[in-house]
Amino acid sequence: MDKRIELLSPAGSFDALKAAVNCGADAVYLGGNSFSARAFAKNFDHEELIEAVKYCHLRGVKVYLTLNTLLSENELDNALKEARFYYEHDVDALIIQDLGLYYRLKQELPDFPLHASTQMHIHNVSGVRNACKLGFSKVVLARESSLDLIKKACKEDIEIECFIHGAICVSYSGQCLMSSVLKHRSANKGMCAQCCRLRYSLYNETEKEKVKTDTEYLLSPKDMYLLEDIPDLIKAGVSSLKIEGRLKSPAYVGLVTSVYRKAIDSFYEGKEYHLTKEEFEDLLKVFNRGFTDSYLKNDDKDIFGNIRPNHMGKTIGKVIAYRNGVVSVKLNDSVRQFDGIRILNEREDTGGILNTITLNGKYVNKAEKGDIIEIDVSDKVGPGDTVVKTIDTKLEKRILDYKMKKSPIDVSLRIKLGEKLGIGCDTGFGHFEKEYDLMPEEARNAPLTKEGLLELFSKTDESPFYIKDFRVDMDSVFIVKSRLNEIRRDFYRSLEEFILNSFNRKKAVEVSFDDLHPEDTDIHLLWEDPSGNEGLKKDPVINSSGIYKNNDVCSEFGAIIGSQDRTAYYTLNVANSYAYELLNRLGFSRIILSTELTDGQIYDLIDAYEKRTCMKIRPYVFVYGKRALMYIRRNPFRAYMNAADKYSLKKNDDRYEIRINDGFTEIMEPENHVNSSIDPDMINPFVKAEKKELKDVQKALNIGIQSLY
Repeated sequence: MDKRIELLSPAGSFDALKAAVNCGADAVYLGGNSFSARAFAKNFDHEELIEAVKYCHLRGVKVYLTLNTLLSENELDNALKEARFYYEHDVDALIIQDLGLYYRLKQELPDFPLHASTQMHIHNVSGVRNACKLGFSKVVLARESSLDLIKKACKEDIEIECFIHGAICVSYSGQCLMSSVLKHRSANKGMCAQCCRLRYSLYNETEKEKVKTDTEYLLSPKDMYLLEDIPDLIKAGVSSLKIEGRLKSPAYVGLVTSVYRKAIDSFYEGKEYHLTKEEFEDLLKVFNRGFTDSYLKNDDKDIFGNIRPNHMGKTIGKVIAYRNGVVSVKLNDSVRQFDGIRILNEREDTGGILNTITLNGKYVNKAEKGDIIEIDVSDKVGPGDTVVKTIDTKLEKRILDYKMKKSPIDVSLRIKLGEKLGIGCDTGFGHFEKEYDLMPEEARNAPLTKEGLLELFSKTDESPFYIKDFRVDMDSVFIVKSRLNEIRRDFYRSLEEFILNSFNRKKAVEVSFDDLHPEDTDIHLLWEDPSGNEGLKKDPVINSSGIYKNNDVCSEFGAIIGSQDRTAYYTLNVANSYAYELLNRLGFSRIILSTELTDGQIYDLIDAYEKRTCMKIRPYVFVYGKRALMYIRRNPFRAYMNAADKYSLKKNDDRYEIRINDGFTEIMEPENHVNSSIDPDMINPFVKAEKKELKDVQKALNIGIQSLY
């Protein structure tokens, strides 16, 4: 294996970035203040981004910038400005989702490496091949990927990145509309409201009754945990291992990075690595919802079943009494002032930060296993309720007390009579030399020694270097120590500038759209009456095999490159005129826009396309029918279902039909949605409806429609 695998860590803040770098990350991914799929992370403004890149590059760590949201027409120019800023300030690559942004970047910044975000819904080998053809340098595979799929993907001529730890989206990324529909917060805009973590009831629609379930958190998955699977992933040929967590704390980032660093290094050293009991408990404390590797193993284990959707922490005791807002807890583990706790009960959990702890009637700052403590709580709890620790202040302090990462350098000094003082340095970035206008004096009493010079030059202060090899070629000379200190400080500053100026971004993959498909200047429009129309045949949105039987309607990235005269389904998330133009060049004559666009955004797209190309278009717009709000690889409800019956989820007054197709689960919209405010003269209405409904729909909308079923 010539190239070692990359460990990629999240950085939602500068403190998290430092924790990632100093705990062993080879690369970090972070977001700017705009167009990031984690809009609620602290993220980085321009000044912070510049400093972050410098901090990482001086330590040999790469920086990937997430610009991975869908972009409406009026957002695209600003997103490109952001991309130019990142390009000019030496970001190593962009992680993107939007097809229009991709199209513009390949034309306007063609040498900027692009990574296909997991939001692009690449979940089969066909999708990986298409990403390669389109000039992406790396693909972030769907979290649902099995080891078998990963092995096949790694045989393609493109780098493969896989998630290894952290939160799992219940739906395939890029295909979840639940937050958009329920909360008007689009996950494709980085504003996911975490609807999968809410309570739902399961209903048997055949029997007309509510189903008794063990939990109401029916859509909440456990967290991914692939530490024991690192050897298999390295052997498979994966290029990058990705830790989820841009919304997590610096302590979480530091700890998770450090344990996966140990696992990776152990593999290359020919050793097995397993967490100790204490290390695993530390992982539980920083964040967990329970752990699973079931997607990777492709086994039949349930990835759901969490009693709660939030951080479960580590159990530290039981409630033995409650009275007037004060709870007595028998501890089975230690606790300290300012730790975070949660008390679990059947009603609503309660907890918070332990500002005070009472032991034997006295305030204390810590208590140990076996102690009975009293703490204040805001809600009523009951005897037997479990107490968990969600923040461990001592652990966090230990995690963040890391050694600063420093890069090795070889230093050579030349101090000769009658010559200027010279310093040379070999680094991983090349050789650097600098001369100083200083003529050393002949020593009379105490000449400089190699040992003394080594001690002085080893004071690297905050610089990211340490001396690995030190060589001196000198006469018997003397130089004032204060002057040598000035030279040392100046040399290290100059060395940093040399390293930053020697930045060499990996060459981007070139692509010619004409080579992918001959440009089709004849934009085909379809305006058909449904009378006698049998409908278009659509391949599924979830197509793990990557085999396409129909290819009339393209639903996902694996079929994006193909024959002419095809229909692009709305699940391709076309949100702007450049994405529309790209798909037209790839052979799509009918393009159904993203259903998350507003009326105004649709009109903006149409106007922008005409102004740029002098060609009128009438894109398809979804105006009637149930959409799948989630596509789930597993069936979260299988323990409660009878295959012969029909089921739905209920939230408040809404019911969401559950459909099971080839082992995948679809959560459907609660009712048909009609957007009748769109001017039919501007667009081609698109309807998803049963045959028996078509006449009624056509009459209600007073338009011609195209059926898909």
